[in-house]
Amino acid sequence: MRKILMLLLLTGATPLPITAQTNYDHKVIAVLPCRTKFTEYKNISDSNMQAFRTLEVKYGIQLQEALYNTITADTNRLLVEVQPWQTTDSILRNAGLDLRKVPFLDISAIAKRLKVDACIVTTATYGGGNVGNMRGSTSMAGLIADAAASQLNKAIYRNNKIFTFRLIDGKSGDEVWNYSQEMTVGDITLVKDQLVFSKRIFKRFRKQFPYCD
Repeated sequence: MRKILMLLLLTGATPLPITAQTNYDHKVIAVLPCRTKFTEYKNISDSNMQAFRTLEVKYGIQLQEALYNTITADTNRLLVEVQPWQTTDSILRNAGLDLRKVPFLDISAIAKRLKVDACIVTTATYGGGNVGNMRGSTSMAGLIADAAASQLNKAIYRNNKIFTFRLIDGKSGDEVWNYSQEMTVGDITLVKDQLVFSKRIFKRFRKQFPYCD
């Protein structure tokens, strides 16, 4: 833990008091599905709302996978074991949990179910977005292929994007570490319904994350 505390101090992250730091002994952590909020949904009909939520789950899992791959890219320099993200999602789905809501649930209960010592909770907000009038389409396939993709693309490129990463202790539910960063144009692109992330995003994350030596 002394090494972790030194990393926190060097990276500029805000550590918990030293007395609290010594209580943590994380051996296995999980990267939870990310919460992505692309729009304000002000003018979306109920039927089309589900289509957007489906896309947000999909993109949240894409971000979860990218974050997992970043953390585990160099296992020789990794200070903890990371549960495969597929295993994490399978357990959560089998428990009947809505992946969109996981970041807002009791993380200590989630960690216990996953049998891990801590969880990385990520939220991605595309601020100030308005998807426009989406009441004209009721076709799920058509919505995703045309209007939804177009509107989400605009949100990704035009709005401020804030990613917030938090490390939550599985026993106490305490936030051990957090890091937020604003995404700039080019950090994230949407190609054929697949989010593509710039390497700079996770390079910055790795420099901050206490378990990436």
